[in-house]
This record gives sequence, structure tokens and C-alpha cells, in this order.
Amino acid sequence: MIKTTQLLVASILALTACTSNQTEVPSAVQQKLLESYSLKRDANGAYSIDLKTTNYTDVTSLKNSENANEIILSEASNKTTKKYSNDFLIENEQLVIGFLDANKGNRKKITIEDQNSNLAKRNITEFLNSYSVTENNDGTYLLSFKVNNNVATTFTYNQEIATYEVHLSKGNTTKKDFSETIALSANQNTLRIDFVNHKYSAIKGITSSRKAMEAYGRKPRIIIVNGNE
Repeated sequence: MIKTTQLLVASILALTACTSNQTEVPSAVQQKLLESYSLKRDANGAYSIDLKTTNYTDVTSLKNSENANEIILSEASNKTTKKYSNDFLIENEQLVIGFLDANKGNRKKITIEDQNSNLAKRNITEFLNSYSVTENNDGTYLLSFKVNNNVATTFTYNQEIATYEVHLSKGNTTKKDFSETIALSANQNTLRIDFVNHKYSAIKGITSSRKAMEAYGRKPRIIIVNGNE
């Protein structure tokens, strides 16, 4: 996968070099091509991602040799649009989206575990209606989610498994829209979020035991890893 990606990146950069004498070029090398992105799942279970880039950024979307989705950002000679959007399908209850910043070789990987989109349309999650995760320009994350009628929610951090958890259960409540801001510490490069569905009883206390984790459905599950080549 890395060799294939490197060849594509080399081709993109070579094309940029060939045309640099004929087109407008940015005044200096950009330090970061991706400003922010938002991963979204709608009420039908369909996934999409919205990108906001800096100027002079080309965006290439492809499937790599491991059948994962790869989004490659490279420096462009001409001024480009700053907003992009892509739709994705869950396959075998998993979706993987990788980012490569060709300027500095920075990588990012998003892994989602959830119902396949075609199943979600017929059997929407009992508690969760929709959600989004946005990574901001300052490195913080905004988790926003909407629940169905009469759903109680509890947001907590599970230190045992280093995971932020949204616990969902039946309850008498009218609030449907929620948001949480998450800031990782300087030595953390991975964000984990689990929606924990308590299908058979109200939340009587937050537990992290293996038995409890097996009993409650942990979907959707989102893992975001930041790292370099």
C-alpha cells in the first residue's frame, strides 16, 4: 500500500513541477494542507466526510491495495477550492479512511465499526439517530450526536480502555441534540469513541468490565490515529 501511494504521490508532485513555470504558484511552501474535517453518519446510516483545506491543495481520493479509502492531499500550482466532500459505504461492518499529507508525509487513519449501510436503512440504531466528529484546526475534536425519542445519555471517559463513551438507554427525556469537545493530551495520538447501547435496562452505573462490554452493543465505534510515515 505504501509503495503504491508513494508512486502516486511522486507522480502528482512531478506533474506539479512540470507546470510550475506556466501557472501561478504559492509564495511559500504550506506547512499544513488539511485545516479541518468532519466525519458524519446520517439517520439512514450513510457515511460522508467533509474536508476544508488550505489554498493550493489538490485532493485525490482512491482505493488502495488493501481496499481501504485513501485521501491524498498535495500542493497544487493553481489556487483550488477549499471544501471537498466524499460519500462512503460501510462494508463488512467496517469503514477505513486514510489521509496522507504529501507535503510532510503526515498520515491520519479513521476506522469506523458500524452496521452496513443497507442494513442500517432497514434497522436504524434503536437509540442513536446521527452523529459527527470534527477535527478542528487547533487539534481539538467536536463530537455532535442526535438521539431518538426518550433516550437517556451519559458521556464519560473509560480509563481502562482509553475510550470516550456515550452511553445510551431508554429514559424519559426530551433532549435530543448533544455535543462534547475533546482535547487529547500532548502524548496521545489516538482518539477512541464508543456508543454503548444499553438495550435492556436503564443506566444504573458506568462499568468497564469485560462482561458488561460484551453485553452492551458498542456501535458505532470510531478510532482516529494520527501519525507519520
